[in-house]
Amino acid sequence: MQFVIDMEVTNRCNASCHFCPRDRTPHQGLMSPEVFDTGLQRAIEFRSKIADPAGDTVRVSLCGLGEPLLNRRVVDYCRQARAEGFFVVMSSNGSLLDEQRGAALLEAGLQQILINVGEEGDDYEDVYQLPFERTLENVVRFNEMSNGACSVVVVLVDHRGDPDHLKRMRRYWADHGIQHAVTYEIMNRGGSLFVDHMQYEQYPELAEARARLAATVGVPLCGAPFGYLFVGYDGQHYLCCSDWEKQTPLGSVFDKSFIDVARAKLDLVVSREPVCRTCNLDPTNRLTEELRAEASGDLPPGAADELLAKIAADNAATEGLLRQFGLEVPVAPPTRRLIPVRAL
Repeated sequence: MQFVIDMEVTNRCNASCHFCPRDRTPHQGLMSPEVFDTGLQRAIEFRSKIADPAGDTVRVSLCGLGEPLLNRRVVDYCRQARAEGFFVVMSSNGSLLDEQRGAALLEAGLQQILINVGEEGDDYEDVYQLPFERTLENVVRFNEMSNGACSVVVVLVDHRGDPDHLKRMRRYWADHGIQHAVTYEIMNRGGSLFVDHMQYEQYPELAEARARLAATVGVPLCGAPFGYLFVGYDGQHYLCCSDWEKQTPLGSVFDKSFIDVARAKLDLVVSREPVCRTCNLDPTNRLTEELRAEASGDLPPGAADELLAKIAADNAATEGLLRQFGLEVPVAPPTRRLIPVRAL
């Protein structure tokens, strides 16, 4: 199992994408050196206790919910994490990745960068509210400068719901020398972004999804909070990166380790409050959406059964993660709604 520790270098951003609910973040800021230093020590501690220190089992991601290049210390953070033997990855929109920053990141040892550029030309500028030619120049130049030392991956968010457009964008970037691309469906950011077909509590299929999951897996578990560990710019542990509104502060890295907050995370996942209940990554909501699509004819009969089997496999993997954290696997769904306690 590979763990990713997401250090939120900042949750500020210079883009204004319509599929990113930036206005729902309650507070924004930059990660200070003190927070990063302590978070990095927590990552070292975590690696020594739960993973193979000699292997690539724990990665550090310089990302969070914003544009990391807005933090002028991000190169230093990259260098520090690499010096401790971590594989370091960054996510960016590429608009600030000028030649000077690119060279500094490569010198610091950045090993992978994921760049969100799912449009081109005027369409890009309409969606991202950034100048496209500058971003194009930055991405192409950085890929050439890296010469394979840093893997450059284009991120394509399917905000249009158009597979043909995604194929065109893959070809576009391949023609510009970027051979690697990953595609993501639009995320509702734990419910912070309103998406028409993600209003799960309103759908009658929700009851069927709950019943089928209870019969198949017992307690449906999302593995993101345990495989993708999240430290906010403010030094707080949070449930995961879908907590866009920072509703689940679980304690500071100055006081608590990643293992210390795992129990509180499990309680939040089991209760599905306050984030999971409205999140499109939640297993119950995923199955609800699949059942609706199957009932409407948008998916063939049996699609929900296939997803249920995948959720069961994911659940087994998450149970394995829980055991690594020293947690017991829940054996039955809660009989009453749990009220999560914020551990500050």
